[in-house]
Amino acid sequence: MDVLLSAVVSDLFGRSASFVINRYFQRQPGIDMILQRLERVVLRIDTVVEEAEGRHITNQGMLRQLKMLRQGMYRGHYVLDALTFQAPDDEEEEEEEVSHSSSALTNVTPAKRLRFSQAGSSTSNREELLFGVNSNVREELQRMVDTLEDTMAGMKEFLFFLQSCPPILRQPYGAYLLLDNCMFGRQSERQRVLDFLLRPSAAPDLAVLPIVGPIRVGKTTLVEHICRDESVRDRFSMILFFPEGSLKDEGVIDLKGENINGLVKHRDCASSNMLLIIVEIGEDINKEAWRRLKSSTTRMTPRGGSKIIITSRSGRIVNLGTTETLWLDYLPPEAYWHFFKSIAFGSTNPNEHPKLATMAMEIALEQRQCFTGTHLVAGILRDNFNARFWRTILECVRAYKQTHLLMFEKHPNLRLREDEPVYYWRLAKSRRYFLICNYHQSDSSSEEVPKISVRDILLGCTLPHGEFEALAWRSRIPPYYNYTISCKMQAPEPKVGRKKRMPQDEGHLS
Repeated sequence: MDVLLSAVVSDLFGRSASFVINRYFQRQPGIDMILQRLERVVLRIDTVVEEAEGRHITNQGMLRQLKMLRQGMYRGHYVLDALTFQAPDDEEEEEEEVSHSSSALTNVTPAKRLRFSQAGSSTSNREELLFGVNSNVREELQRMVDTLEDTMAGMKEFLFFLQSCPPILRQPYGAYLLLDNCMFGRQSERQRVLDFLLRPSAAPDLAVLPIVGPIRVGKTTLVEHICRDESVRDRFSMILFFPEGSLKDEGVIDLKGENINGLVKHRDCASSNMLLIIVEIGEDINKEAWRRLKSSTTRMTPRGGSKIIITSRSGRIVNLGTTETLWLDYLPPEAYWHFFKSIAFGSTNPNEHPKLATMAMEIALEQRQCFTGTHLVAGILRDNFNARFWRTILECVRAYKQTHLLMFEKHPNLRLREDEPVYYWRLAKSRRYFLICNYHQSDSSSEEVPKISVRDILLGCTLPHGEFEALAWRSRIPPYYNYTISCKMQAPEPKVGRKKRMPQDEGHLS
């Protein structure tokens, strides 16, 4: 009874919030003018960021400025999208079939079309993400536009020095054609690691760069892209990779032994006699093994120049570094929406389908910061351009989150990050959930790839009994991992009673 009452109150609050926001924008003068200023400054930032991404920037100050511009660009686009895409009426969605053919937008200003979702637990998610709780929307929007304009006004030196940066030679095919074929959101971090590797060491000691970040944030992907860079391969005669747990073998520490053959990612005898060593560490590293690794590296390259990159989920490795630690985190919500939107719509303009774009924003809010989930769910949406189908996916994703909050008082994404079991949704009319017991990755060269895909499971195909393996996603970028799950058909049993509140430290995931 309490859960039903909570749902009714949530729905009434959503409708009231939408009514108040609509009336607010009708009475507030100058909103459209502020939005026009926002569109203009975002367009200017787009131009600068696109030009900068085509240049080879090595100055760390310029890289920090470019990262700040990207954040402002994602933020501006997110606000414009949230103010543009109107939440569709349920009755209209049941009738509408959407095709890839273009449709003209109505001549209504974004301010008049603003309306937030009225259903489910995410009623005020987007409003709070945009402007915070209990904020004056007009003042917050004005402040945001002023901040972006001030940021662009302070970029004169950046634009001046950008002209002296050499252009990057782009390949005619590959990463720049499809977003899911390139590493997204790590341009600044990539350039910083390259700067560490290519810059001569000022000190005679072995240079060590720690990279720290949570599970599946992209540490291995970032390092793999660095190792494939031609400038890195020209500089180092050998690139060695020590996966997690490999340093426990004392024999592998001897870099001149035969045991290292399976760890060599690159070898070029014509290059200078310098080594690049990549080490993956779990929670901690054996101090004696670390000492032997450094000693062996120094003996092989007595003239110096060799470097080590350590990646770990634990901050304990910070003390091992000789330079500032690179901290990786999940994408901010605005950048994640840009990524999700690009995968879901492909070459289709979201502005031509505002109702679908509204549902996509809601799905991205619930699915936030999960790259595998993005490729999986957004790919299914892109292949089924149908408003009723998208509404069904949205309802499944909402119920999926709510089920975990009722059962564990924890967002499912947090459970995935901690490798805890998760009940994932399906479109089947019966047995709507299946249990993900384990999540692991394997090299693309592995021949043992499950025949069943998670996509098939989500779409409701017939599944085997007991535990089985399923392919979640095949990465199209280095290191080309196959991400698989161990799962079984098992329905969740939510606790009945008072609706549980989400802990404050998980609010950013709701």
